[in-house]
Amino acid sequence: MATAAPQSAPTDVTGPIFLSYRHFDGSKILARLAWFLRASGVPVWRDQDDLPPGDTDDRLSQALADGLSGGVLVITPDVVNSRVVRQIEAEKLIQLHLADPRFQLLVANDVRNKLGQVDYGAPDRLLSRPQEELKGVDQRGTDDDELLRLTRSAVSHRMVQNRDRVAAAGYFDLTIQTRNVGQVYDRTGAQLDIRIRPSTHERLPSPAGLRDLQRTLSFLPDAVVTTGARTVRLRGGAHLSVAYALGAALPSSRVGAIAVVDQREEEWRGSSEAHFPPQPHTLQEDLPIGQDANEDSRVLAYVDLLPTRSDAAFTRFLAEQSGAYLSAIVIRRATPGLIPPADADTIASEIAARIRVLSGDHDNAPVDLILRCPFAIAVLLGRLSNTLRVRVFEWDDSRLPGDASARYVAALDIQASNPSGPITDVLMSSSIDEKKSSHHGVRVLIERLRTVFSRAARG
Repeated sequence: MATAAPQSAPTDVTGPIFLSYRHFDGSKILARLAWFLRASGVPVWRDQDDLPPGDTDDRLSQALADGLSGGVLVITPDVVNSRVVRQIEAEKLIQLHLADPRFQLLVANDVRNKLGQVDYGAPDRLLSRPQEELKGVDQRGTDDDELLRLTRSAVSHRMVQNRDRVAAAGYFDLTIQTRNVGQVYDRTGAQLDIRIRPSTHERLPSPAGLRDLQRTLSFLPDAVVTTGARTVRLRGGAHLSVAYALGAALPSSRVGAIAVVDQREEEWRGSSEAHFPPQPHTLQEDLPIGQDANEDSRVLAYVDLLPTRSDAAFTRFLAEQSGAYLSAIVIRRATPGLIPPADADTIASEIAARIRVLSGDHDNAPVDLILRCPFAIAVLLGRLSNTLRVRVFEWDDSRLPGDASARYVAALDIQASNPSGPITDVLMSSSIDEKKSSHHGVRVLIERLRTVFSRAARG
């Protein structure tokens, strides 16, 4: 007996966007779009990542009836040969679009006319839609700039649909993760769930994921403003360079307050401007520098707020960069130990003030920033970085045998006031992941050789 088709769930304004495409010629387009959407905070449903085992038609029908916020049809020439796209996915997505204005349907169109322009009639023609329902749908091309415009449209629509939820909650709900695998199940019901490509490296974030974030993070402040939120409530975790960039995207000049919620459900709130409090919470040590710095040089700030000191990597960094800085300082807590969340705002404001003075004393020099601090502090420092040009580093202790055990790697150039988004450059190379994979192979080979030699020595 045939099973009954699942009934459509109401549009879920915090649900994922369903991505429909033809594998033969649409996979590469779809992959780029999926990561742009995830990096912007919009969760997606993609068969390659989210289709459970079982009958494909049944599983697709269930996913399409499971509460979506929208859908994207990736239209390529070979989509005409896809029964699944034409008869199941497109049919259902168009029905949802026509039935509920809250459901957003978008088209990424890779079909060109004789003039080399996007063929806006191709989606209806290739999907056999005689009523031409797709001519009035938001259609974009498939180069990166057009896919980013499609992504911005998805974020904007989602925020408009979330205005009532934000007003009822009293805050904008935002999550971020830079280490999770991208799947539809990694979503929280927040207004936005920012996810970037996972890295194959043990410590460092994915360079490709950082570039996705660079191109989409500019959407975030407008998204918050669209919902009318006065407070952003942030949960999750990320590499510290990304945490700082996220804060820079939500400066105090645009967002009244940020509350970073830790794993104990305690809030680290930030609402102040950079300033020195009457009673200092931090101590500053001015470091001796070499004599080779010039007028184009930078200044260096090492912020170490963790309870246990670990200065080896920083000491090595200073030795390697001898003479490269106009000035260098170390900032630590005046009282060692764990930071009480209630002190986060004051501590971040004071550190931001120290960094501003450091830069200002040297004609507003750009700042190299090395952080050893909680995720929440990195976010709060970032939001107080307006007008500063900051290069943030990541810690890496995954080295080949015989090399130094840890180092700091330049990750992101950040400028909060940049109109194209706070991340102005991604400094980590894509070869990092490749080198890591090859380094792992070298380690395995070395361990095998040690075993062989050990056995030979034992006879």
